[in-house]
Amino acid sequence: MLGKCDEHGYFRGDVCPVCKTKGKFLMSDRELDSLGRIMAGVLRHFPEKLGVTMDGHGWVDISEFVEAVGGSRSGFQWLRDHHIEAIALTDPKGRYQVDGGMIRATYGHTIDIRLDDLPLAELDEFFYPVTEEEIDIILEGGLNPIDRKNVHLSGSMEKAIEAGKVRTEVPLILRIDGKQAREDGITIYHAGKDVYITERIEAKYISKADTPDVEPSVSDSVAEELIQEESSEPTQPEETEEKPRSKPKKKAAKKTKKTKKKEE
Repeated sequence: MLGKCDEHGYFRGDVCPVCKTKGKFLMSDRELDSLGRIMAGVLRHFPEKLGVTMDGHGWVDISEFVEAVGGSRSGFQWLRDHHIEAIALTDPKGRYQVDGGMIRATYGHTIDIRLDDLPLAELDEFFYPVTEEEIDIILEGGLNPIDRKNVHLSGSMEKAIEAGKVRTEVPLILRIDGKQAREDGITIYHAGKDVYITERIEAKYISKADTPDVEPSVSDSVAEELIQEESSEPTQPEETEEKPRSKPKKKAAKKTKKTKKKEE
């Protein structure tokens, strides 16, 4: 559930994590999941699907996005700007930025945008998951983007393993010398809570890391974040925001005996 606490702002879950009060209901888990997929798809992969305008840095007007979703997805006519802001601000991975009525995804893009206004990374080392088939190739040739426009690095061994388990049961982890890369003029940006992006990493900064015996949960893949052609009906529990209700359909008139005889 997505809600709002009058004192502590937006939150995900049944109650505010700070004061433990129920707060105001904004949307159900099903609505949150569906809208989250639409946001990721449009802001990362295909803004043209909804006909929204995106600038060179990936920014989209929230009001335009809301209008596009409400007009093209049944069940979301109640959507307002603050619902999108709430999703972005409570995203557990920090995938979005909101600023001045605009929103953008900060990583995971397959479209050409510039993210050179993101904050610079300050870590001395980064990590990247690979398979057994990939490791020798990367150690020799370096890291280059494959299905996205940037190389995505993790800031911890655990997160790299988690990301790697999307593709292979036992990922191997590479260590990137971030300190030396930074001293050599390589620019790495901090794009999410534990996601860092760069254009490419040369082989001289990469080495094989010793992988600890940990089994974190598997994260979402890019495919799961594409637009889903499904809709969900908004719910109306206690303390919800008012959402416009659709007009009830007229019941079909009952057939009289005379009508039945004519039809026969």
